[in-house]
Amino acid sequence: MIPPLLKPIIAGLVALASCLAITPLVIKLANSKGWVVKPRSDRWHQKPTALMGGIAIFSAYSIALFSSGAGHINWMLYSASSVMFLTGLIDDIWEIKPVIKIVVQIFCSFILIYYGFNFGGGLLSWAGIPLTFIWVMGITNAVNLLDNMDGLAAGISAIVALITGILTYLNGETNLAIPGFAIAGAAIGFLVYNFKPARIFMGDSGSLFLGFSLSYLSIAVQYKMGSSSAVWVLFIPISLMAIPIMDTTLVTIKRILAGRRIDQGGRDHTSHRLVALGLSEKQAVLTLYGISMLWGVLCLLMYKTQVNNLLLCILLVAVSSVIFSVLLSKVKVYNETEETLTYRRLRGKDAGSNLVLRFFLSQKKLIVGVITDILIIYASFLIAKNTLHVSVKDDDIILATFICVKISVLYITRLYYRIWRYMEVIEVAAYFMFIFLASAVLAGILFFKGKFGIYTPYFFMVDFLLSATGIVFSRLFYRWVNELISRNRSAKKKVIIYGAGDGGYLLIKELLQNHKHELRPVGWIDDDETKHNMYLYGYKIYGGKSNLANICEKLKPDLVLISTNSISVKDELEIKELLEEQNIDLGRFNMQLSFI
Repeated sequence: MIPPLLKPIIAGLVALASCLAITPLVIKLANSKGWVVKPRSDRWHQKPTALMGGIAIFSAYSIALFSSGAGHINWMLYSASSVMFLTGLIDDIWEIKPVIKIVVQIFCSFILIYYGFNFGGGLLSWAGIPLTFIWVMGITNAVNLLDNMDGLAAGISAIVALITGILTYLNGETNLAIPGFAIAGAAIGFLVYNFKPARIFMGDSGSLFLGFSLSYLSIAVQYKMGSSSAVWVLFIPISLMAIPIMDTTLVTIKRILAGRRIDQGGRDHTSHRLVALGLSEKQAVLTLYGISMLWGVLCLLMYKTQVNNLLLCILLVAVSSVIFSVLLSKVKVYNETEETLTYRRLRGKDAGSNLVLRFFLSQKKLIVGVITDILIIYASFLIAKNTLHVSVKDDDIILATFICVKISVLYITRLYYRIWRYMEVIEVAAYFMFIFLASAVLAGILFFKGKFGIYTPYFFMVDFLLSATGIVFSRLFYRWVNELISRNRSAKKKVIIYGAGDGGYLLIKELLQNHKHELRPVGWIDDDETKHNMYLYGYKIYGGKSNLANICEKLKPDLVLISTNSISVKDELEIKELLEEQNIDLGRFNMQLSFI
């Protein structure tokens, strides 16, 4: 007799072994039937690749469920998943119309809701049902869109399914843990053949089945936990599906701005943008695995720990993910006309007669900044309150006051109109100074309300340090990721800058920020020996003119740019002759001030 709590693990292992055994057979079947995907512009594979991997995934999943015993199977959920799999299979073979797939998704969503798998807890019942329809259809299609690079959809699905299986396992819900572990095992087994270089693709039969299954499992996690908190109800499912949601949102917004159809294929997904920045396909996929696993670990910690103790960490990860998406959106993946239209629309132009859209696009930096700061101020207040064990009946009013005062001070002092990627030390000091001013104002308000004894000076100190540090960190994180993207983007030519001084500092910032130059710095040269082997703006100063030939041989630049006026015409000619021997071009950066 197998103990009930071991059955989910066994189901996962059975699914893994089954998929490892079945997938090679499906590859042979697909090749013999001509079920292959030929290379095309919006795909990355270079040769015809077998399709129908969904058959192996669904078969392994079914074997694992049946091996666990019929008593553990929710037949309605299995039937709905089967319908979704068959819909995808038919689409892979004959290509059905999108409207038919949507109708099937609505029907399967209705089955989930009818049998109690819907958003509950802290949400009103009337809101839970429409949210469930939106969620199931959104996640199902998000996973389908995520299947755009070898191993991506299968790996993310395995991570999410494993986390949901563990959560339900810890909660004692064996009948829900078994499908979670079974899907994880099947996805991992398929990943052996689907990771780059892929020998088989899952197709719609696999992505629709996985997307639908993950959508109801993520709902079931919060529903079966019986939480009355909206944090549990919304955060757990959203965090579990962070990567599909982030990818779909990014692609949808950018395609609308570029004037493309939303359902139009293309290399504009999150994974593609990472590759455009210089990562390999494997590195891009592994990066997204890491982000998904981070969110999954946070979900597990939330189950075992009080939510408020993790709130700041959760919000920082959420803010970081949003900033990461915003920065990835700047990577150019469309043609020049579409990129120009996107650029103009992001600045509130060419948005048509839609006033709301025009306002949002023109004020997007202000809106994002305010939302980010509200989350940070909210988390800082709760952590300070819980750390110092402050308990007041009307603390919601006090919290709202903290948010309003701090946001108002930041707005009045024009800190929301600073460009984050150019943030300097003086601006960091300004944030701390004005947030301290806001804290002083709040202390005065609570003093006149007679609550200064409850909210002690220690409370204000902790709240000030957390909120100021969090707000500054969000700006610095944006700048750091922006610079990281700029440093690793692909460029036509590599450049060594001659002169590690003020002129060189201005030049390297121009090269990194202005992508039109298509030049990527790789290091510095300077004749000042005290600077050798030091770093400026993250790049090493290798040596002076005497070592120029060896440095160029090592770094293999396409161009050397002189940024200092201390190089004479004679020295410049010598440098040019030396570089011509290695077929390296020479240029000079001049900054002149003229009056008209």
